[in-house]
Amino acid sequence: MPKQRLDLRDVPTWKDVEQLLSSMMKSYRQGEVPLRDLCVIGLLATTGIRTSELLLLKKSDFDFSSNIITITQLKKKEGFVRQTILSQDLRPFIREYLRDIPGERLFDLSRRQILNITHRYTERFIGRRIRSHAFRHAYAIRILEKTRDIELCRRLIGHARLETVKIYLDFAIGDRIKEVSEAIKIK
Repeated sequence: MPKQRLDLRDVPTWKDVEQLLSSMMKSYRQGEVPLRDLCVIGLLATTGIRTSELLLLKKSDFDFSSNIITITQLKKKEGFVRQTILSQDLRPFIREYLRDIPGERLFDLSRRQILNITHRYTERFIGRRIRSHAFRHAYAIRILEKTRDIELCRRLIGHARLETVKIYLDFAIGDRIKEVSEAIKIK
């Protein structure tokens, strides 16, 4: 049975992601959104992290001197580690959150609570419910659109096989149409 194709209607555009995060940052500054919720949504949207990986994050996984986050992903029986980039825009909020939480773990939440947080703020700020995992797809598409580097994207999102990442190419090709049209233009 072939894998189900990714449905772009389920994936937020990068414009949606920017609107959501900027609205949440503004609302946090006004005292309307908890810092924890901003950090949850911010990390999901700007790192390509899975919900299970988000729940495993510890303070020691953040290296602010190099803006690197170390992510532990559970693969089969062993933990596998990858690194990704911490967004400059999210960095001050993460620093503040890490300073204020007791203990080493970032989030003492369930998968269901993460989904509820995601639904609450996506509905509120962009007008529709988006699943937590959909941010992973939006991130991968954005990385491919901007870098055109499928291997980099594979490493950042933690897929073992390039074939899995190639699914996102179908959605990242839209911005190349103008370039290709110009390349084949007869002068």
